[in-house]
Amino acid sequence: MLRAIAGSALAMASPLAAAQAFSAKVVRLIVAFPPGGQSDLIARLVAQSLGEPLGATVVVENRSGASGAIGVEIAARAPADGSALLLGSASNLTIAPALDTGLRYDTMRDFAPIGRVARLPLVLAVRSELPAKNVTQLVEYARQHPGALTYASGATLVQFAIESLKASAGVDILQIPYSGSAPALQDVVAGRVDLLVADAPAIAPHAPGAVRVIANAGQTRAHLFPDIPTMVEQGFDLVFESWQGLLAPKGTSPETIAHLQTAVQKALASTEFRSGLERLGAEPIDEPPSAFEPFLRNELEKYRRLVQRVK
Repeated sequence: MLRAIAGSALAMASPLAAAQAFSAKVVRLIVAFPPGGQSDLIARLVAQSLGEPLGATVVVENRSGASGAIGVEIAARAPADGSALLLGSASNLTIAPALDTGLRYDTMRDFAPIGRVARLPLVLAVRSELPAKNVTQLVEYARQHPGALTYASGATLVQFAIESLKASAGVDILQIPYSGSAPALQDVVAGRVDLLVADAPAIAPHAPGAVRVIANAGQTRAHLFPDIPTMVEQGFDLVFESWQGLLAPKGTSPETIAHLQTAVQKALASTEFRSGLERLGAEPIDEPPSAFEPFLRNELEKYRRLVQRVK
């Protein structure tokens, strides 16, 4: 009985202890990309929603350069007291480390994961004149016309997605590299390139019409294309999505991490945050904070395997 009472008292005290361990009045939210982009817009929404539950002013700090590496390095070396956080992404936390062993940061060594906050759904789309209406038909078309199909690649994640499809289906689709996602999409819309994987919000204005969406690339269906099955649903064990997550420098106390996780969960549950994400074409991630660390490990391993496959 006494043991049960003591355990109950400790459980009640732990949130208070976590809150007391967090003393920062101003929190720097470091974004590794310039103002105006999707990462920056999501960061500003996070900052706005996180201030009240944290009891602090959250200020977005853009530290762009080296494809996102500079901002991540700065965050990794920030004070481990909750006063500086990183809004990291798939590109700089899992894909870049898999590609470049010379990075001066290590995702798992240098950071304490807090939780993912948003995903930007990706979809597989083809130019409207292409007869494929699903992934199976696309694969069959590629087999019947070896080397004839092309895909527009404006980001590493897109390349990984299509190269993985090629490897798993045993087909040949020629990569056409672009300097960014916008010109890549433009050429598919114009019918000069056959297909691409792109953000659902970017594709939506052109589908149906100039392009046809044949698969959701993420774990679940995108809200913008709820009737389109995922690649997994179509029999292809491939999952690719862009996401944003919060991390603190390694060495941040467990109590501070717990307080940050509680604040993030409150922010994620707010109607304002969720509607704000929807306006950006993003979606909230409903998962416990404890899921972030194993997710990161799995994604790092996945992309390392993919790098070896596509070399």
